[in-house]
Order: sequence, then C-alpha cells, then structure tokens
Amino acid sequence: MAPIPNGPYGIAKRGEQCLTLQEEKAPVVVLPPTGQPGEQEWNVVRLSNGNVTIKNLRHGTYLSFDGVPEINKMLRGSSQATEWQLRQSAERLMFHIVVPGGPVDGVELVADLSLLRIFPPMTALRPLESDNLDQAWMFDFDE
Repeated sequence: MAPIPNGPYGIAKRGEQCLTLQEEKAPVVVLPPTGQPGEQEWNVVRLSNGNVTIKNLRHGTYLSFDGVPEINKMLRGSSQATEWQLRQSAERLMFHIVVPGGPVDGVELVADLSLLRIFPPMTALRPLESDNLDQAWMFDFDE
C-alpha cells in the first residue's frame, strides 16, 4: 500500500526546492516555487500492486527516465507511465522515490538530485541511502 492517499502533491526537498517540470518532456529539475500553475504539482496514483505513478498536472506527463534504470540516468517527463515505490524515510511525510523491482547492479535506485552542478539542479537516479534524509522528498497534499 502506498503510504499516502491518491491526489495532487507538491513534492519537495527540504528548503523549498520543488520537483519541477517546465516542459512536457523536459528534464525534471528542482526549483523554489515558480508560480507557474501545475508545473510543480504532481498527481500521485496508487496502483493495485502498491506502486505509484507520479504525473505532472501542467503537462500531463509522468516522472520517468529513458530506457532501463541506471545510476545517474536523468529524470524527465514522459508520456509513458513509470511505476515508483514510495518508501517511508525517518521523517513523517518524507519518502524515498524508489525504482521498484529490486537492486540494479547491486543497488536500489531512487529519484534524487543529479551530481551535475548546473542550474537549474537536475534530477537523476542515484543509489539509495535509506538513512540519508537529504535523499527523501516531502509530499505536501494540495487541497
């Protein structure tokens, strides 16, 4: 079971850096609130297998990546729904966004900040460090 109800969420790192999709199939970046309706709002839907899809409200595309999951693969908007597992972190309402299906090359992969030091900060698949709260995302229900 997904730990949160279906619905629209702002998804952010600590410090107001929000998961942002500026164009339909663009790379997913993190930015402070942009004021662009829907760009930083994501519809989370629980599937019967317990995984979720995360769909951008403005562009109608899903949080995804191209091809097979690999370390440092960039996240982007996609018309194909991608399944994720939400895993509770040490803090309430903060979750790791995990690629389901177990380890890839011996590690579990999560949606996290890319190691590239560019602006705006990009997102990528990174090895899960389950005790690292900096890897977790806060899901803020939008009423």
